[in-house]
Amino acid sequence: MKRRDFLFGAGVSLLLPSFALAQPNRNDRLDNRPGRPGGPGNRPGPGPGRPGDNRPGRPGMRPPPRPQFSWRGRSYFRRQGPAFRYPPGYAYRRWAVGAFLPGIFLGATYFFDDWRGLGIDRPPPGRRWVRYGSDLVLVNMRTRRIEDVIPDVFY
Repeated sequence: MKRRDFLFGAGVSLLLPSFALAQPNRNDRLDNRPGRPGGPGNRPGPGPGRPGDNRPGRPGMRPPPRPQFSWRGRSYFRRQGPAFRYPPGYAYRRWAVGAFLPGIFLGATYFFDDWRGLGIDRPPPGRRWVRYGSDLVLVNMRTRRIEDVIPDVFY
């Protein structure tokens, strides 16, 4: 009997906040019907042609800044890459210089050859840029040792 009462009380306590949020708004100032104070078309502030309208494509307004990453003291624009799929048994971890990258990541699927488009340096001979999640790591292909890490290149 006690367990059933406990479960009932726990269920009711989980539902109470949603009932409180579902109550109708009694304040006419926040009424969303057109023609009412605070309704669409009557709200002060940002909107089409109003001060503070910073949507892209509006005259005189610039688009929001693109996300950036920093490498060797310079800022670069991040790139939206395709979804990264980890091999079975692997998940994201932040790699450090000197660590050994598992051999499974040294295949063409993970190589990143568009270093020019990103604006970073060409890899030295015998090294490759490898994508690992949102990061790029510079790997010595002979030893599998990581020589450089650029975090948060992709989003």
